[in-house]
Amino acid sequence: MNFSSRFLASASVGAALLAASASPGLAQEKITLRLADSLPSGHVIHELVGKPFSELVTKLTNGQVTLQHFPAEQLGKAKDMAQLTALGVADVSYIVPSYSSDKFPLTAVAELPGIFDSECQGSLAFYKVSHNGGILETKEFAPNQLRLLVTLALPAYQVQLATSRDVKTAKDLEGLKIRTTGGAMDLMMRSIGGVPVRMAAPEIYESLTRGTLDGLIFSYQSSASYDFGKILKSGTEGLNFGTAIFTYSIGELKFKSLPENVRKALVEAGEQTTREACKRFEDGEKAAADKIKSQGMKVINFSADDKKVFDTAFKSVAQDWVKDVDKRGKPGTDVFKAFTEALAATH
Repeated sequence: MNFSSRFLASASVGAALLAASASPGLAQEKITLRLADSLPSGHVIHELVGKPFSELVTKLTNGQVTLQHFPAEQLGKAKDMAQLTALGVADVSYIVPSYSSDKFPLTAVAELPGIFDSECQGSLAFYKVSHNGGILETKEFAPNQLRLLVTLALPAYQVQLATSRDVKTAKDLEGLKIRTTGGAMDLMMRSIGGVPVRMAAPEIYESLTRGTLDGLIFSYQSSASYDFGKILKSGTEGLNFGTAIFTYSIGELKFKSLPENVRKALVEAGEQTTREACKRFEDGEKAAADKIKSQGMKVINFSADDKKVFDTAFKSVAQDWVKDVDKRGKPGTDVFKAFTEALAATH
């Protein structure tokens, strides 16, 4: 073999190696995504949602993608996480849209009191209207440069009180300062005479101990994770005072910059996690309530008449929410219709 032949053969081998290194099927570049949340280490939401989602993404990409966890507001405050994710400060984030209800007013449709019967029903219906061209994807999240991956409704919120006031009737709730997440929950609290106080979850404990809050509307699993049980004196069971929608989302620009196989894995992992995690939460809520009751919280047993008062208030809240959103030039009527239809389809 002469020099020219040897050179061409060597060049061909080099080209083949270069092509192999560039081929995603043969040698994929490792990708680390920053997963940010506002939750304390070990919080039930991360354990039941964030962690399984991360592990599933790694599995579906055959180890190509790992998610590095930044808990406890390390990359930003809870109320700023949506904007920080869109800007790329974090890659994938735990986002509670109602913390920024001015930017995400339509999402509150899924937080209306009494609107769904089970957590999985609400979670899957919300997934439907926020993916694949659904009305919330096109009208709310895409304009804010976010792509939702996991969407979950927390278990039906209960009123939980740290005040020593003896609450036996619906009227006894009047005037109490109750933590809400904004949006529909504010309307609901006003409708039953309470005073809504918007506050991110990490700020609740100190406010309860100082007495600047009388109580909160929350799931018992979340209260257990924040260790509220030891300061709660009374709480409700079996009612639906609304809930909070949370998501694990990625910035649209970041999503589009990723390889196709990674984008596909993120979407697949998001849907599977939504379906599996909602069942985990349903199963865990009773255990959390039992734990908090064992710490001394007494159950408030409202009469049938009081429950009718709440039911009437909840229906009024839904009507007022739709009217208010429509007046602001947003499609409240259309969103309410789409969501209730999605609920009926997932019942």
